[in-house]
Amino acid sequence: MDGRDHGQCLAEDTLIEYLEGSLDPAIKAASEVHLIACDECRVRLGCFMNILKEEVSSEEASAVQAINQQWHKAKHVVPRRPGTFSNRLLGFVGIAAVLVVALIAGRLLIERQSQPRSASEVVQLLLAQHRPFESRLADEPHLPIVQTRGGDDPGIAYGLVAGEMTKLSADSHQMGRFYLLQKDFGRSIPYLEIAEREVGSGAAVHNDLGVAYLEGDGSRVEKAGEEFRHALNLDPAFSPAVFNLALFYERRNSAEQAAVQWKQYLQLDPNSDWGKEARGRLQGLSR
Repeated sequence: MDGRDHGQCLAEDTLIEYLEGSLDPAIKAASEVHLIACDECRVRLGCFMNILKEEVSSEEASAVQAINQQWHKAKHVVPRRPGTFSNRLLGFVGIAAVLVVALIAGRLLIERQSQPRSASEVVQLLLAQHRPFESRLADEPHLPIVQTRGGDDPGIAYGLVAGEMTKLSADSHQMGRFYLLQKDFGRSIPYLEIAEREVGSGAAVHNDLGVAYLEGDGSRVEKAGEEFRHALNLDPAFSPAVFNLALFYERRNSAEQAAVQWKQYLQLDPNSDWGKEARGRLQGLSR
């Protein structure tokens, strides 16, 4: 790499998933920004393109050939570094590194409309990939709770996405949600507490702060209940707070109060997947 700091280099899995087109859009966007700036990661990606050449599209292969021809016409020499790579492979890697820049630039232009345009969209994309808790964040799509590798690791490169959040000028609420998804309560809670104190903070902010208190180290569980009730004072029909208040009472072994909240939830949202989960929990209380 050159002397500039381009941030954390991309993991091999991220490079391979980039080539396969399977990265989350937010992570893909952050990866492309890094690849444009980082010589080392472009060279590594070029090497993977050689290894996975059967999976590279015909369009990309044609582009490699065209650049290869221009490369030789210009008599451009790729410096050889100490190691076991052959001159031929180093040449291909150099060509592929140039191709990577061209492909990334093209994809950034072509796919700009499909990439997240706000920090809120980034968080929503992450929520669509992974459900971090039993409790429910504001605007969270329903997903089953799945045990992931390493216990809590959903396989998302959050370090890459952090730069995207900064670039998109995330506010305190969205930064709190972003760190909450990582279960980084030490960073999440201060951001959410700032958001709560801001003028006009709504039910969603109080709900998400309640989730952070509920799912944290257990020292502020009572404050979680206060935040869910505060959210419902602001908006009595705010279903995530009803869902979470029911969970709060379950965890306090207050079955009767939990049942009241699950029934309230089902009046608000009887047919969605969240409603089905609420119905199952209500039935579980009576067993």
